[in-house]
This record gives sequence, structure tokens and C-alpha cells, in this order.
Amino acid sequence: MTESRPIFAKRTAGSRRRRIGLAVMLALAALWLAAASRVHVNASWSDEAWGYAAFPLFGAEPRIGDRVLFEPPDSVGSPVPYMKTVRGLPGMAVTVDADRTVFLDGEPVGQAKTHALDGRLLAAIAPGTIPDGHYFLLGRHADSHDSRYAEIGLVPRARILGRAVALPDLPWIGLKGPLVRPEDIGRDATPEERQ
Repeated sequence: MTESRPIFAKRTAGSRRRRIGLAVMLALAALWLAAASRVHVNASWSDEAWGYAAFPLFGAEPRIGDRVLFEPPDSVGSPVPYMKTVRGLPGMAVTVDADRTVFLDGEPVGQAKTHALDGRLLAAIAPGTIPDGHYFLLGRHADSHDSRYAEIGLVPRARILGRAVALPDLPWIGLKGPLVRPEDIGRDATPEERQ
């Protein structure tokens, strides 16, 4: 008499191996994605999230409307990257009128203020054409420290860290909304608080 094996036993063992293999592949993909992206704390009150993840662009060029994280110029002295939206691409014309309204290809994008929240004088960006490999980045808030100002200017592609994705609120550990409030910003504000 021969012993027969249940058909379902084979399928269950093979199915189990496939599920384990899939779980291992998903875990490795998640680890790769975590290594490929970077999480940054939002040090600005002008945006709604407590932090952002920067996901690589994988060789693609930023497009208008993309939210990106970038390293501001060293002269700004910010220890954290800025998060802004791409508004201008290479080849677009930047103009500034007498009241410091900044235009991209004739469309107004915002007004450059004369002073920062901490009282520093701010120079408006110089008119010209956005060169290859550079982008005009703009924040959503009127007080945003962005490409409207000469000290930020047109951002080279090499300083763009990746696409920015807002991290969800985690109120049970105290991470909800921006970690800095407008009333925290005064004359002794740090560069990242002024962004």
C-alpha cells in the first residue's frame, strides 16, 4: 500500500514560501526606499507639516508644481533644507517691477519684501533668464524665503535633494503641524525659522 500525500499540503508549503519571499522583498524595498529618501524636520511656521521626506528624482528634472527640498546657499547658514514649489524652469524670463513684484514669463508670482521678519534688508532677485540646470523655487507663504530674493536666487539642480512629501501628523508623540509658531520668530531668529 502506498502512502499518498494530500495535494493541499504541497500547495500550502509552496504558498507559504511565496508569502515569505514576498514579505522579504517588500521589506528590502522599504529599506531601500528609506535609504534612498531622507526625512527632514520642518523648521518653518509657514508650512503645515512637521516634517518632509525627500524622494529622489531618479534623474528626472523637476517640473512646475513639484514640491522639492533643497539646500539653501551656504551664505544663508541654514542647517536644514528648505521646502518650496518649482515655479520657474530653464529658459523662462524673470522680471521685477518698481514695486518689487516678481514675474516669470510675464506672469506675477509674488512680491519681494524689503525686510525679513527679523528686520534684515532683502534684495529682490535680479532680472534675467533662468539658465540651464537652475530653477525658480517659491514658497506658498508671503513671508517665504525663496527665489524672489537675491540671497536664495535661482537654485542649481545639484542643490535639489528630491521631491518633498509631507509626513503625517503623529499627535501621540507630539508631532503635529509646524514645530515653530509665528510668535517664536523675532530679531534673534535662526535662518531656518526665517524661511
